[in-house]
Amino acid sequence: MKPHLLIAIDAFGDTHIEAIAQAVEGWATWERIPETASPAEQLAKLATADIMIGWPEPEWLLPSPIKLLLCPSVGYDEYQVPELITRLGFTFCNGSGIKSEGVAEHCLAMMMALTRRLPQYIRAMQSHRWQQRTRHEELAGATACIVGLGGIGLAVARRCAALGMQVIGVRRHSDRVSDPVQRVYAPQQLREAVAAADHVIATLPGGAATANMFDRDVFEAMKPGGYFYNVGRGDTVDENELVRRLQNGHLAGAGLDVFVEEPLPADSPLWTMENVIVTPHMAGYDADHADRICDLMTTNLRRYRENQPLLNEIDLGRIDP
Repeated sequence: MKPHLLIAIDAFGDTHIEAIAQAVEGWATWERIPETASPAEQLAKLATADIMIGWPEPEWLLPSPIKLLLCPSVGYDEYQVPELITRLGFTFCNGSGIKSEGVAEHCLAMMMALTRRLPQYIRAMQSHRWQQRTRHEELAGATACIVGLGGIGLAVARRCAALGMQVIGVRRHSDRVSDPVQRVYAPQQLREAVAAADHVIATLPGGAATANMFDRDVFEAMKPGGYFYNVGRGDTVDENELVRRLQNGHLAGAGLDVFVEEPLPADSPLWTMENVIVTPHMAGYDADHADRICDLMTTNLRRYRENQPLLNEIDLGRIDP
């Protein structure tokens, strides 16, 4: 009996679906459902599928016969549940690399906007005020500390270095130095690392190992007047402590694409702070986003079909700080 593929990505157009159909032609059957399908419909469809492309809820996978999940997201902490970690014959692949360049450019855009005071100028423009600000900051010569040197972190590092910044980083394997990062600290040296930086960029995955990694002690260790950016996962940050440090002036500003609670609650003080940029967890969504997802998925379908090693295969039992 042929394996059955379930596709649940609304961003795919006809050309993407055609490419996937060609990748499985003669080997597997396939069907498409909307991402917004009801839980009951998704559960019913998953009950007949062997492979899925999409973002199913972890609990929907448990009673299903799914053997391969091709997930377009980089993060995978929500799938680190005991039943999937120990499930025999289950393979999980994430979307690492799909969003790296876009997230890195988004991060640099926030850095430039904050140091050149663009949020304040935009507010002044909306009320037709000619408000000159004499104090701007340069990124050239400043130090960026990138916490999490995966694909996104290294893409940010390359851009920072190209702007003339000194680049340091934090990663679990601190003995691995990757150009253009000049020094790598271990996670237990996080306070020392952030104290040496003008701009601290978090690109960490979520999960137990990184929960509240940026806590009171870490924000206290940051340079007065420093900037903080989060393009990783919201639960890595003690958000209340971040707000307090922004309000008391210890931090000059923050650029945030991810939050503890999403959507960000309407009563969050982050919405109205002049020194904060809020974007709705969309940093990695570029014009060719769907093309990149499709290329990765069709490659992995062909590899799976031919029993070759898969790209971005993840051991759900591993813990990465």
